[in-house]
Amino acid sequence: MSTSPRLSTEWSLAGQQAVILENSATRVVVLPGLGGKIISIVDKQADCELLWRNDRVPLRPAAFGSSYDDQFLGGWDELYPNDMPEELAGEPMPDHGELWAVPWTWTAGSTPDQAWIELTVRGSITGTEVVKRLTLGNAPELVTDYRITNTGRIDQPYLWKTHVAVVLHPDTIIDMAAGDVFLHEFGNPRARPHSNTFTWPRLRAKGVDHDLRTMPDTTHRGISEFLLATTLNDGLCEVRHPTAQTGLRLSWNPADLPSCWLFASYAGGWRGLNVLVLEPCTGHPLSVTEGINSGTHQVLPAGTTTTWQLTTQTGQPTT
Repeated sequence: MSTSPRLSTEWSLAGQQAVILENSATRVVVLPGLGGKIISIVDKQADCELLWRNDRVPLRPAAFGSSYDDQFLGGWDELYPNDMPEELAGEPMPDHGELWAVPWTWTAGSTPDQAWIELTVRGSITGTEVVKRLTLGNAPELVTDYRITNTGRIDQPYLWKTHVAVVLHPDTIIDMAAGDVFLHEFGNPRARPHSNTFTWPRLRAKGVDHDLRTMPDTTHRGISEFLLATTLNDGLCEVRHPTAQTGLRLSWNPADLPSCWLFASYAGGWRGLNVLVLEPCTGHPLSVTEGINSGTHQVLPAGTTTTWQLTTQTGQPTT
């Protein structure tokens, strides 16, 4: 079967321009007008959607500066320069940053070996120029190249998060190449360890070992957990769905993104939802200011550019 990649630009979804990158194994749907969001990644061999979509929130533009959680559509967003609202470089930053609620401009093309779309936006507050290029070749791998440039005259404290909401199945296995993990005080987790820290993937609390790679018991209550890996052994996080014979793996250079966050709402633990968000990140904790003070978040100096790459593998990722 041919795996030649294809590009389609003639489609729309809920009135939004949709750009589709596709080969025989994988289909990716991008909505440039909604924050450059990837709204769908389908494993065509397994006939399985891998990204989660919130069917309670209409697919429509959100007002700049609005609450991210109240507008949480699902899919794949980009968060910069912050998560929680806070003041950075003398400017108040909106919830979950300045990129997710604005349209991105785009160009796209294809060759016999690849289909691609390049999306560009400039932050209205920071002035940062952001470029995201998605490339799908012959294999079930989507390669994302990022470039951000501080065009201003003030150094910009920041975090960058790739924010990927994925579908959960009853037998889903969750993994990341993490060492030390901090369990955030948010939520209603399956258990809390002493000092809210543990070594991935096993959390021990009250004499019981919990394997965080497996789905929790939600017989009596929903579970919500927010995990921040403070050390990584490699740049990798993934979900595997054994029964559906598919999965999704994100991989990157840990020198570029030295942290990974996982937010999970199991069986309605948060707002009645069932979703996991994979969040490779440039640092920790939630507050950029706190991270700058402790050396765990980064600063983009005025006039400089930084680049990195992230690979998304669909299907049944090989070890």
